[in-house]
Amino acid sequence: MRAFRVEDLPIESQMLTKALDEAQRKVENYFFDIRKQLFEYDEVLNSQRDRIYTERRRALESDNLQSLIIEYAELTMDDILEANIGPDAPRESWDHEKLIAKLQQYCYLLNDLTPELLQSKCTSYQDLQEYLRYRGREAYMQKTEIVEKQAPGLMKEAEKFLVLSNIDRLWKEHLQAIKFVQQAVGLRGYAQRDPLIEYKLEGYKLFLDMMAQIRRNVIYSIYQFQPVMVQNQQQSANSQQKESKERGSDNNANPVRAAQASS
Repeated sequence: MRAFRVEDLPIESQMLTKALDEAQRKVENYFFDIRKQLFEYDEVLNSQRDRIYTERRRALESDNLQSLIIEYAELTMDDILEANIGPDAPRESWDHEKLIAKLQQYCYLLNDLTPELLQSKCTSYQDLQEYLRYRGREAYMQKTEIVEKQAPGLMKEAEKFLVLSNIDRLWKEHLQAIKFVQQAVGLRGYAQRDPLIEYKLEGYKLFLDMMAQIRRNVIYSIYQFQPVMVQNQQQSANSQQKESKERGSDNNANPVRAAQASS
């Protein structure tokens, strides 16, 4: 090469150029597929994040969550009805006692429900669904009236706290679960199944379960909310402090009693 003074000449070979271009194209396609796959996985979580943030913003910015709580109550009644009877079950096989026991477990204000009452008012699954939705709304309004009589404005604060706290806690748990699913679905490729489709299906199911758990926790906590217990504790603490102060003043006024108490 030095003899012919061609040190600075580039190496030109059509075969070499073609091989380098092909190698570069394969590398670029490989990393493009990786980025595309990550983007598609992120899109699944982003859509869920938008939905849960919308729900959280709705609770955070609203001054009255009555419509949201009523929606939670109706959907929870639907869940309980579907889990204990089901829309396809014949009317003769309906287990009213099991259904009533589950409803009363959620809300003590439904203690007047009896199998005879449900049989007389509901002749079809749709009638039973509408009646239970009505009772769920009625129980919520009754609970709100009870709480507002004892502490005006407390129910609104409790509703906002319960909704936000359950959303935050269950969303964190959902993120951990969805991360585990993303790692696990990769193995399903060996079973000739698309990991992305499996991830979307599993992620959607987990998201629906999380949303159902949020509304069930919220409506159960509202039905069971008892502010009287907190007030009684505060009153007992105040009375104990008052009694201790009175004892101290009596001892100071009577030196004999103070000496006996100290001995």
